[in-house]
Amino acid sequence: MKRPLTVFIFSVVLMGVVQAQYTSLNEETKSMIGEGKKTTAVLDFEARGINEREAKTLTDRFSSALGKTNKVILVQRTMMKEILEEQGFQQSGCTSDECAVEVGALLGCQYMISGAIGKIGNSYTIDVKNVSVESGATENSQSSTYAGPKDGLIVEIEILAWLLMNLEPPKDLLDKQKRGAAAYAPGEKPKTKVGALMRSLVIPGFGQIYSGKKGSGFAILLLEAGMVGMAAKSNNDYLAFQTEWNTQLSNYNAATVPSEIADYKILVDQARSDMMASNDQLNLFIYASAGLWAVNTIHAFFVGPKPDDDDEEASKSSPFQLAYSPLTNQVKLQWEIDL
Repeated sequence: MKRPLTVFIFSVVLMGVVQAQYTSLNEETKSMIGEGKKTTAVLDFEARGINEREAKTLTDRFSSALGKTNKVILVQRTMMKEILEEQGFQQSGCTSDECAVEVGALLGCQYMISGAIGKIGNSYTIDVKNVSVESGATENSQSSTYAGPKDGLIVEIEILAWLLMNLEPPKDLLDKQKRGAAAYAPGEKPKTKVGALMRSLVIPGFGQIYSGKKGSGFAILLLEAGMVGMAAKSNNDYLAFQTEWNTQLSNYNAATVPSEIADYKILVDQARSDMMASNDQLNLFIYASAGLWAVNTIHAFFVGPKPDDDDEEASKSSPFQLAYSPLTNQVKLQWEIDL
């Protein structure tokens, strides 16, 4: 009888937790809707000079950036695709404002966003516009011209999402745009804390130099070199005193005259004392060098380059976003992560 009772109590507690979370999310949803956000859908951007797969990928990045503006309630793209397929619509052929309005009416949303991505030579053009489903008028439009690697298109299209909502794009996107082609140079990798740690693990101070902390890097390198040099000197002194001790010990063992025996004993003891002192110094510098090496490695990690701006921004942004479902005519919170 105890087990069913335990299961029952656990079920009640679990239901309470779920209900509390649902209530919290529901209140958050109501609050966000109260801010005057409009339900919006994004059509697949028209591909001109690029393949359809690239255009859809860029459309997805635009939609993701649009959700981060916190200004709209997006229609789920998977849901939109299913509804349009049921109605016999092909997104690839829907390029006019009239078609966008018709699709928006089917979806029950207030705004439709469409766009086109074209390529001429090494230059790309991106055009996006926001059309009111009710009036059919273009509320806002933005365009951008870009020349550079394809990876740079992601930044351009994310910036356009913010501009289309009349918002200032995040600083990390603008900084990346300013870096231009250099940010996407083949083989160029962003500096990381792990990279700094590994460099300092191989050569003390190199991780700090790699991170731009040249002052501390060269100071650690010189200090480590000095300790290694002193350890080498102590080792040479130890070997020299060991040779002296062996020589005087041989003389002591061979001596027969009492006065000579006494003199050689003093020399043996002195050589042994010098040898032990050199050994102690050698151990001291070895331990100090190893300790500095370890501290330098940890220090290199903590002062190493910060994560890339867009990764840091992504980690700060909430994975929860408002999504509008045309099938249920309801707004709900969805959880989204970038793979």
